[in-house]
Amino acid sequence: MENIITKIKISEVAVFTVCNLAYLPRALVLAESLARYDNISLRIVLFDKKVVLGDFSSVADILWIEDLGVPNLDQMAFMYDIIEFSTSLKPFISLKFLKVSKAVIFLDPDTCLFDSLFPILEDLNNYPIVLTPHYTTPQPNNPSESDLGMMRFGSFNLGFFAVNSSLEAKRFLEWWSVRCIDYSLMESQFGLSTDQKWVAIAPCFFPGIHVSFNLGYNAAPWNTFERTLSKVGNERYEINKTFPLVFFHFSNFDYSDTQYLNKRASSEIGVSYPVLKKIGDEYAAKLKEKSQLVLKAPYSFDYMSDGSYISPTLRRAYAAVRDELPANHNPFDSMGPVGKFSRKNFLVGEAGGKYSYPGFKETKKHEGKLRAIYALMRITLRVVGPNRFYDLSKLLVYLSLYRKNRGLWKL
Repeated sequence: MENIITKIKISEVAVFTVCNLAYLPRALVLAESLARYDNISLRIVLFDKKVVLGDFSSVADILWIEDLGVPNLDQMAFMYDIIEFSTSLKPFISLKFLKVSKAVIFLDPDTCLFDSLFPILEDLNNYPIVLTPHYTTPQPNNPSESDLGMMRFGSFNLGFFAVNSSLEAKRFLEWWSVRCIDYSLMESQFGLSTDQKWVAIAPCFFPGIHVSFNLGYNAAPWNTFERTLSKVGNERYEINKTFPLVFFHFSNFDYSDTQYLNKRASSEIGVSYPVLKKIGDEYAAKLKEKSQLVLKAPYSFDYMSDGSYISPTLRRAYAAVRDELPANHNPFDSMGPVGKFSRKNFLVGEAGGKYSYPGFKETKKHEGKLRAIYALMRITLRVVGPNRFYDLSKLLVYLSLYRKNRGLWKL
């Protein structure tokens, strides 16, 4: 069969991650674990403007996104935030690495190996594409859980994927790359979740995809409810006393609360496992050590040339008018067409500003504002009636799709 290739050696595999400078300490922890268990260097692709770094060549090969020949790089960096931008080019980078490697394994920067990647190589000797579900056991059917999260963000967690050099794998990457370059957007209300949601439909087109049920891959806070971790020997761990833990995905890791791994064990709320606290403490110590080696700097693609902050609204508004702007324009030039557009539409951010995504955990902090909004909505309901109120609520969701609402913006 075309999809079965000659046996792959670890030295013939490109293992890579993507991140900005702020996440480099996490990537270096990953690199150190890869060197320990498989004796190869992690390729770290940095999504930031080039600066002078320390020497990390003993465990990693540092590459800069500016050097990889990405078409319209500045325009992509402006249209997307850091999460969207770095995820948008994962398949593009994979195709580049496959030109000189027999296989590619991607790992998110906040993962850490606890054993060799050898089982994944065995998978790639038999299948062109390897993916892992977020979890493999249905969530309990109650209001706080169920499987709605997977419906919103996709079946597979793309903090990991692996491909060999077969034609099927390259076809998959080419298809995925085109969609990610154009639509690596975090707009779950419209069915998009960066690079991840696209792959939820990929099995419809690529029968060679192998969905791995090896619970030692991609263990993470959202699936600890089905994966009981136990220590075996000095360094290694097992899942459910069956699967060696190959790597753990420390998503949204919090230095100040290493118990968070237990708090996110969704169907076992209130249950605490000491072994999860232990690996959290060990990971925190490694991160603190690596953080001292890396320059702390804001994300360079967050600012115009005059230092003004590029807000999420400006990024989406830019996407709405991008095709109407001069070819090869520099969107980061504050005196250029995008700078003029941002001033005309009152989208200019503060110099040195930043934005943090609000989450459900912040609801209590904004209770007063929410009460005022609810009161205003109740008044609106009385004025327009229940049917028009329902239509208005749907309209507000549609209007949040700034990039499709060209009428909102003056050019």
